Amino acid sequence: MIISRTPLRVSFFGGGTDYPQWYNKYGGAILGTTIDKYCYVMLHNGKSWFTFDLPNKSGLASSSAYTVGLLRVCTELDNLTISRLATTWEQDKTNGQVGSQDQYLCAVGGVHILKFSEQGIRDFPVSQEIMRPLENWLMLFDTHQYRRNGDIIPSQLREMEQHEGIYKRMAEMPGEGVKFLYDKDYLSFGKLLYEAWQLKKQIAPLATTPVIDEICSDALLAGAIGGKLLGGGGGGFIVLVVPPDKQEAVKQALSDLTFTPFLFETEGTKVIYRDVSL
Repeated sequence: MIISRTPLRVSFFGGGTDYPQWYNKYGGAILGTTIDKYCYVMLHNGKSWFTFDLPNKSGLASSSAYTVGLLRVCTELDNLTISRLATTWEQDKTNGQVGSQDQYLCAVGGVHILKFSEQGIRDFPVSQEIMRPLENWLMLFDTHQYRRNGDIIPSQLREMEQHEGIYKRMAEMPGEGVKFLYDKDYLSFGKLLYEAWQLKKQIAPLATTPVIDEICSDALLAGAIGGKLLGGGGGGFIVLVVPPDKQEAVKQALSDLTFTPFLFETEGTKVIYRDVSL
Protein backbone atom coordinates (compact mmCIF):
# COMPACT_ATOMS: atom_id res chain seq x y z
CA MET A 1 0.00 0.00 0.00
CA ILE A 2 1.08 3.57 -0.75
CA ILE A 3 -0.59 6.65 0.79
CA SER A 4 -0.03 10.21 -0.39
CA ARG A 5 -0.92 13.41 1.42
CA THR A 6 -1.63 16.52 -0.66
CA PRO A 7 -2.50 19.95 0.78
CA LEU A 8 -5.57 21.97 -0.06
CA ARG A 9 -5.11 25.61 -1.03
CA VAL A 10 -6.41 29.10 -0.29
CA SER A 11 -6.19 31.57 -3.18
CA PHE A 12 -6.13 35.24 -2.20
CA PHE A 13 -5.77 37.27 -5.40
CA GLY A 14 -5.78 36.85 -9.17
CA GLY A 15 -8.07 33.85 -9.52
CA GLY A 16 -9.53 33.84 -13.02
CA THR A 17 -6.38 35.24 -14.63
CA ASP A 18 -4.87 31.73 -14.39
CA TYR A 19 -7.06 30.39 -17.21
CA PRO A 20 -5.10 29.91 -20.45
CA GLN A 21 -7.98 31.54 -22.34
CA TRP A 22 -6.89 34.75 -20.58
CA TYR A 23 -3.18 34.53 -19.83
CA ASN A 24 -2.10 33.25 -23.25
CA LYS A 25 -3.12 36.66 -24.56
CA TYR A 26 -2.74 39.05 -21.63
CA GLY A 27 -0.74 37.27 -18.93
CA GLY A 28 -2.01 36.60 -15.41
CA ALA A 29 -0.91 36.32 -11.79
CA ILE A 30 -2.17 34.85 -8.52
CA LEU A 31 -1.19 34.87 -4.86
CA GLY A 32 -2.07 31.65 -3.08
CA THR A 33 -0.98 29.28 -0.35
CA THR A 34 -1.42 25.70 0.70
CA ILE A 35 -2.83 24.94 4.15
CA ASP A 36 -2.58 22.13 6.69
CA LYS A 37 -5.76 20.41 5.49
CA TYR A 38 -5.23 17.50 3.14
CA CYS A 39 -6.41 15.01 0.54
CA TYR A 40 -5.20 11.45 1.16
CA VAL A 41 -4.97 9.00 -1.74
CA MET A 42 -4.38 5.30 -1.10
CA LEU A 43 -3.18 2.78 -3.71
CA HIS A 44 -3.27 -0.98 -3.10
CA ASN A 45 -3.19 -3.82 -5.60
CA GLY A 46 -4.03 -1.52 -8.48
CA LYS A 47 -7.05 0.04 -6.73
CA SER A 48 -7.21 3.54 -5.32
CA TRP A 49 -9.47 5.44 -2.94
CA PHE A 50 -9.31 8.81 -1.23
CA THR A 51 -10.49 10.93 1.67
CA PHE A 52 -10.32 14.62 2.64
CA ASP A 53 -9.86 16.54 5.89
CA LEU A 54 -12.55 19.00 4.72
CA PRO A 55 -15.59 18.67 2.44
CA ASN A 56 -14.62 18.50 -1.22
CA LYS A 57 -16.02 20.70 -4.01
CA SER A 58 -15.83 23.64 -1.61
CA GLY A 59 -13.38 26.01 -3.30
CA LEU A 60 -10.20 24.62 -1.73
CA ALA A 61 -8.89 22.90 -4.89
CA SER A 62 -9.96 19.46 -3.70
CA SER A 63 -10.22 18.08 -7.25
CA SER A 64 -6.69 19.19 -8.10
CA ALA A 65 -5.40 17.89 -4.77
CA TYR A 66 -6.88 14.50 -5.65
CA THR A 67 -5.35 14.50 -9.14
CA VAL A 68 -1.95 15.48 -7.77
CA GLY A 69 -2.21 12.92 -4.95
CA LEU A 70 -3.15 10.14 -7.36
CA LEU A 71 -0.15 10.95 -9.54
CA ARG A 72 2.05 10.98 -6.44
CA VAL A 73 1.14 7.39 -5.48
CA CYS A 74 1.33 6.16 -9.07
CA THR A 75 4.63 7.70 -10.19
CA GLU A 76 8.15 8.56 -9.07
CA LEU A 77 8.01 11.95 -10.77
CA ASP A 78 9.16 15.09 -8.95
CA ASN A 79 6.46 17.42 -7.67
CA LEU A 80 6.97 20.09 -10.31
CA THR A 81 6.53 17.55 -13.10
CA ILE A 82 3.45 16.20 -11.35
CA SER A 83 1.98 19.71 -11.28
CA ARG A 84 2.45 20.06 -15.04
CA LEU A 85 0.99 16.64 -15.79
CA ALA A 86 -1.98 17.29 -13.48
CA THR A 87 -2.68 20.62 -15.22
CA THR A 88 -2.66 19.01 -18.66
CA TRP A 89 -4.81 16.14 -17.44
CA GLU A 90 -7.44 18.35 -15.79
CA GLN A 91 -7.64 20.94 -18.56
CA ASP A 92 -7.98 18.27 -21.22
CA LYS A 93 -10.62 16.41 -19.18
CA THR A 94 -12.71 19.56 -18.62
CA ASN A 95 -12.25 21.09 -22.08
CA GLY A 96 -10.25 23.98 -20.64
CA GLN A 97 -12.62 24.90 -17.81
CA VAL A 98 -9.92 24.59 -15.13
CA GLY A 99 -7.24 27.15 -14.29
CA SER A 100 -3.52 26.57 -13.80
CA GLN A 101 -2.85 27.61 -10.22
CA ASP A 102 -4.35 24.78 -8.16
CA GLN A 103 -2.28 21.91 -9.52
CA TYR A 104 0.96 23.85 -9.01
CA LEU A 105 0.17 24.94 -5.46
CA CYS A 106 -1.09 21.54 -4.34
CA ALA A 107 1.94 19.77 -5.79
CA VAL A 108 4.68 22.16 -4.69
CA GLY A 109 3.21 23.58 -1.45
CA GLY A 110 3.96 26.90 0.23
CA VAL A 111 3.02 30.50 -0.55
CA HIS A 112 3.60 31.74 -4.09
CA ILE A 113 3.00 34.49 -6.56
CA LEU A 114 2.59 32.63 -9.83
CA LYS A 115 2.78 34.57 -13.08
CA PHE A 116 1.24 32.97 -16.17
CA SER A 117 1.87 33.50 -19.87
CA GLU A 118 1.84 31.44 -23.03
CA GLN A 119 5.50 30.63 -22.24
CA GLY A 120 4.49 28.90 -18.99
CA ILE A 121 4.52 29.63 -15.25
CA ARG A 122 7.04 31.75 -13.39
CA ASP A 123 7.19 31.09 -9.66
CA PHE A 124 7.98 33.77 -7.08
CA PRO A 125 7.90 32.06 -3.67
CA VAL A 126 6.90 34.22 -0.69
CA SER A 127 8.86 33.63 2.49
CA GLN A 128 7.11 32.04 5.42
CA GLU A 129 8.60 34.72 7.67
CA ILE A 130 6.52 37.32 5.83
CA MET A 131 3.37 35.19 5.77
CA ARG A 132 3.23 33.71 9.27
CA PRO A 133 1.87 36.82 11.03
CA LEU A 134 -1.05 36.84 8.57
CA GLU A 135 -2.23 33.52 10.02
CA ASN A 136 -3.36 35.41 13.12
CA TRP A 137 -5.63 37.62 10.98
CA LEU A 138 -7.29 34.94 8.84
CA MET A 139 -10.49 33.04 9.54
CA LEU A 140 -11.90 30.23 7.40
CA PHE A 141 -15.56 29.21 7.47
CA ASP A 142 -17.55 26.49 5.74
CA THR A 143 -20.70 28.21 4.46
CA HIS A 144 -22.51 24.85 3.98
CA GLN A 145 -23.70 26.13 0.61
CA TYR A 146 -23.39 23.97 -2.50
CA ARG A 147 -20.97 25.27 -5.11
CA ARG A 148 -22.45 25.52 -8.64
CA ASN A 149 -19.09 25.63 -10.42
CA GLY A 150 -20.47 23.95 -13.53
CA ASP A 151 -22.77 26.92 -14.10
CA ILE A 152 -20.31 29.67 -13.21
CA ILE A 153 -17.08 28.93 -15.08
CA PRO A 154 -18.41 28.46 -18.65
CA SER A 155 -20.24 31.80 -18.64
CA GLN A 156 -17.23 33.49 -17.02
CA LEU A 157 -14.92 32.21 -19.75
CA ARG A 158 -17.29 33.26 -22.53
CA GLU A 159 -17.42 36.84 -21.24
CA MET A 160 -13.71 37.44 -20.55
CA GLU A 161 -13.24 39.98 -23.32
CA GLN A 162 -16.13 42.03 -21.92
CA HIS A 163 -14.30 42.36 -18.60
CA GLU A 164 -10.77 43.03 -19.82
CA GLY A 165 -10.20 45.94 -17.45
CA ILE A 166 -11.35 43.95 -14.41
CA TYR A 167 -9.08 41.01 -15.21
CA LYS A 168 -6.11 43.32 -15.65
CA ARG A 169 -6.85 44.89 -12.27
CA MET A 170 -7.11 41.42 -10.70
CA ALA A 171 -3.70 40.48 -12.12
CA GLU A 172 -2.16 43.51 -10.35
CA MET A 173 -3.46 42.47 -6.94
CA PRO A 174 -0.98 39.69 -6.05
CA GLY A 175 1.94 42.12 -6.12
CA GLU A 176 0.01 44.70 -4.09
CA GLY A 177 -1.02 42.08 -1.56
CA VAL A 178 2.54 40.92 -0.94
CA LYS A 179 3.69 44.52 -0.52
CA PHE A 180 1.09 44.97 2.23
CA LEU A 181 2.41 41.83 3.93
CA TYR A 182 5.99 43.10 3.83
CA ASP A 183 4.71 46.33 5.40
CA LYS A 184 2.69 44.34 7.99
CA ASP A 185 -0.34 46.30 6.77
CA TYR A 186 -2.99 43.65 7.32
CA LEU A 187 -5.83 46.16 7.25
CA SER A 188 -4.95 47.11 3.66
CA PHE A 189 -4.55 43.43 2.80
CA GLY A 190 -8.08 42.82 4.05
CA LYS A 191 -9.47 45.76 2.10
CA LEU A 192 -7.77 44.48 -1.04
CA LEU A 193 -9.36 41.07 -0.48
CA TYR A 194 -12.76 42.79 -0.23
CA GLU A 195 -12.07 44.57 -3.53
CA ALA A 196 -11.11 41.24 -5.12
CA TRP A 197 -14.44 39.73 -4.09
CA GLN A 198 -16.37 42.69 -5.52
CA LEU A 199 -14.53 42.26 -8.83
CA LYS A 200 -15.22 38.54 -8.83
CA LYS A 201 -18.93 39.21 -8.53
CA GLN A 202 -18.77 41.56 -11.53
CA ILE A 203 -17.17 39.00 -13.83
CA ALA A 204 -19.25 36.09 -12.46
CA PRO A 205 -22.59 37.21 -10.96
CA LEU A 206 -23.50 33.57 -10.22
CA ALA A 207 -20.49 33.35 -7.87
CA THR A 208 -22.61 34.77 -5.07
CA THR A 209 -26.07 34.12 -3.67
CA PRO A 210 -28.31 36.04 -1.25
CA VAL A 211 -27.12 33.71 1.54
CA ILE A 212 -23.45 34.36 0.72
CA ASP A 213 -24.06 38.11 0.55
CA GLU A 214 -25.69 37.98 3.99
CA ILE A 215 -22.75 36.03 5.41
CA CYS A 216 -20.32 38.63 4.08
CA SER A 217 -22.42 41.48 5.44
CA ASP A 218 -22.68 39.88 8.89
CA ALA A 219 -18.91 39.31 9.00
CA LEU A 220 -18.14 42.92 8.08
CA LEU A 221 -20.60 44.25 10.66
CA ALA A 222 -18.92 42.10 13.32
CA GLY A 223 -15.47 43.47 12.55
CA ALA A 224 -14.01 41.69 9.50
CA ILE A 225 -11.97 43.93 7.21
CA GLY A 226 -12.64 41.93 4.08
CA GLY A 227 -13.00 38.45 2.68
CA LYS A 228 -13.91 36.36 -0.31
CA LEU A 229 -15.51 33.10 -1.25
CA LEU A 230 -12.89 30.62 -2.40
CA GLY A 231 -12.82 28.80 -5.72
CA GLY A 232 -15.38 29.25 -8.48
CA GLY A 233 -18.05 30.57 -6.14
CA GLY A 234 -21.67 29.80 -5.37
CA GLY A 235 -20.79 28.26 -2.02
CA GLY A 236 -18.03 26.45 -0.21
CA PHE A 237 -15.50 28.09 2.10
CA ILE A 238 -15.04 31.78 2.77
CA VAL A 239 -11.78 33.31 4.02
CA LEU A 240 -11.89 36.51 6.07
CA VAL A 241 -9.29 38.99 7.28
CA VAL A 242 -10.22 39.87 10.87
CA PRO A 243 -8.26 41.76 13.55
CA PRO A 244 -7.47 39.33 16.39
CA ASP A 245 -9.55 41.29 18.88
CA LYS A 246 -12.63 41.04 16.61
CA GLN A 247 -12.47 37.34 15.88
CA GLU A 248 -14.69 36.16 18.70
CA ALA A 249 -17.39 38.60 17.58
CA VAL A 250 -17.13 37.28 14.01
CA LYS A 251 -17.42 33.69 15.26
CA GLN A 252 -20.60 34.62 17.10
CA ALA A 253 -22.03 36.47 14.11
CA LEU A 254 -21.37 33.43 11.90
CA SER A 255 -22.30 30.82 14.50
CA ASP A 256 -24.38 28.87 11.95
CA LEU A 257 -21.22 28.22 9.92
CA THR A 258 -18.31 25.90 10.72
CA PHE A 259 -15.18 27.76 11.79
CA THR A 260 -12.08 25.95 10.53
CA PRO A 261 -8.74 27.00 12.05
CA PHE A 262 -5.76 26.42 9.77
CA LEU A 263 -2.07 27.12 9.27
CA PHE A 264 0.03 27.52 6.14
CA GLU A 265 2.04 24.51 4.99
CA THR A 266 5.15 24.20 2.82
CA GLU A 267 5.70 20.54 1.91
CA GLY A 268 3.32 19.98 -0.99
CA THR A 269 2.33 16.49 -2.04
CA LYS A 270 4.29 13.64 -0.47
CA VAL A 271 4.12 9.91 0.23
CA ILE A 272 3.46 9.43 3.94
CA TYR A 273 3.23 5.61 3.93
CA ARG A 274 4.72 2.93 1.72
CA ASP A 275 4.63 -0.82 2.27
CA VAL A 276 5.00 -2.71 -0.98
CA SER A 277 4.95 -6.02 0.87
CA LEU A 278 1.23 -5.77 1.64
